[in-house]
Amino acid sequence: MHNPDLAKYHETSRALDFITPMQSLLDEFRQGNIADRRRTREDATLKSHLGSLIAAWDHVFPAFPRCPWRRRTFLWEYNRGKRDKYLSSLIIRYMKEFDSGRRLIVNPATVFGRHARSLARNLPGHDVMSTDIFPVWNHLYRVACFWKCLGLKNFQFVRENIFKPHLQRNPAVVTFWGACGSVTDACMDYAIATASPFLICRSCCHDNIGGNTEVVKRRTPINAFFRWKNRSLAKMKRKEKWKDFYFSKRYLADAYPRSTAARELMDSDTIMAVARNTADSDICRSLIDLDRCLYLQEHGYDVLYREELFFAHIRVSPARTPCA
Repeated sequence: MHNPDLAKYHETSRALDFITPMQSLLDEFRQGNIADRRRTREDATLKSHLGSLIAAWDHVFPAFPRCPWRRRTFLWEYNRGKRDKYLSSLIIRYMKEFDSGRRLIVNPATVFGRHARSLARNLPGHDVMSTDIFPVWNHLYRVACFWKCLGLKNFQFVRENIFKPHLQRNPAVVTFWGACGSVTDACMDYAIATASPFLICRSCCHDNIGGNTEVVKRRTPINAFFRWKNRSLAKMKRKEKWKDFYFSKRYLADAYPRSTAARELMDSDTIMAVARNTADSDICRSLIDLDRCLYLQEHGYDVLYREELFFAHIRVSPARTPCA
């Protein structure tokens, strides 16, 4: 594995241009060049327009886990498990090598807490805190896999809504493995607000940004699954007891695009149209994530990005205040 080198990381990330690939992918979207049946055109388009980002990631980090399956299939989605292990290995490596004076790792939107517990086992010198608004899944995992939870004195679960987080912590890293829709943006704002030196994470369910629960209908199994999921979320959204689980007034459609730079290229209606196509299009998912990269840059982080994975390290410590 590559030896961690933050100087190399910052030099590489600061040389990147996120605006040009965003403009190119946006042109492809507006021309309707998305969601081709075999995804071969999308694959070629992404390799072409995101080539500099891919090369930058490979220059700094170890080999990216390859996926032999066609884009936007269940097997492709299942392959995220390999990326999650890869992401965890980066966190462990960098936390062992670099001491920011902070010893806390925070994993918002933890669900089961499986990855957070793994970090606690591999980083005994750090405290790992996993948070989620719904504690049941964490309790079920603790019961079903009790042998994996024994002796983890440096792990704790805290019930917390990431849309209303406790901001007086000092995390060394904020991490998550697939925070759905706007929950990803809330987790990123949490890292910014606490001036976390590292933000290392994977985005998920791009269709659910800005309170959206609509998906453009196409004749694919993955599309049918996403439409079923969103019908369930739409029902939750209407019920008071599920308020703020996946959606928040802070992250409605007018909060997107997130970055000032992306707002020069598209408006809220455009990015919502992009979101509604993400079930079948990695071009659309990349557009949303590139906006997030620009947003992190604007808030003091250098960023590397590849296929839903973000690795961000702070340049200068911003004021520790909640994001507006």
